[in-house]
Amino acid sequence: MLDVREAVKVATEYIQALYTPQPLPELRLEEVERSADEKFWEVTLSFVVREPTAYLSLGEAARTREYKLLRVDAESGQVQSMKIRRV
Repeated sequence: MLDVREAVKVATEYIQALYTPQPLPELRLEEVERSADEKFWEVTLSFVVREPTAYLSLGEAARTREYKLLRVDAESGQVQSMKIRRV
């Protein structure tokens, strides 16, 4: 059975691997919650996304934070899903 620290580590490693070769800028933990049936850890992570804007000619880009909700099986440690988390 995974504890909360292990679940966060699994989720972080999983999302980093998906977005390779570029590391996710400013990756941070936002929330962790155990599902009602206690079978899963629901881990919300966020990172910065730079989007081109009209200011691109000035060397700047808009910065927004994207949130992902990862569902980690508390027994096996396997990530079951990753969804966009609306804040």
